[in-house]
Amino acid sequence: MKKYIQIFILLLTLSACDKKGTEKKTPENINKSSKKSEKQTKPEKEERWTDKHGNIFIQKGKEVSIIPAKYEKTGKSYKMFVFNETSNDILVSERLKIQPNEFKVFNIVDTDTLELNNGVKFMFGETYGLEIEDKKSQVSGLGGEFLEKYSVPDEAEWAFVIVPEGEGD
Repeated sequence: MKKYIQIFILLLTLSACDKKGTEKKTPENINKSSKKSEKQTKPEKEERWTDKHGNIFIQKGKEVSIIPAKYEKTGKSYKMFVFNETSNDILVSERLKIQPNEFKVFNIVDTDTLELNNGVKFMFGETYGLEIEDKKSQVSGLGGEFLEKYSVPDEAEWAFVIVPEGEGD
């Protein structure tokens, strides 16, 4: 009797395993499985590099994280939205630029400095929080209805637009 039970269990196992393999392949089944595999194989591309100062940049789509070369870890980081409304590319580092009518969201640690090639510098001060050095009046802060106009993500703590010289706040 034990022998027959073991054989019966073996046959049940084999028949259960075989059902998936004998599923009829139709064009619809093939399309569904290929679409599923396409969705699974499209992770967001991450790019990393280090600039001449030793800062590490990590870009995923439009979001950029900056890990400064040397800083005291306080645990505070912020998201800063920067939109380029000029006709020129704005270089953030050798390999990162913000093209005209494009934006980037930077993850910045509270002891970091973001320096752009147009002379604009975003930095955290010891007493006043975020400070902006803008000698050519090229930065405008965004708020209110302009947050929607520029499609600023909800998680951004600060939002700025880079405008032509003399047109900033």
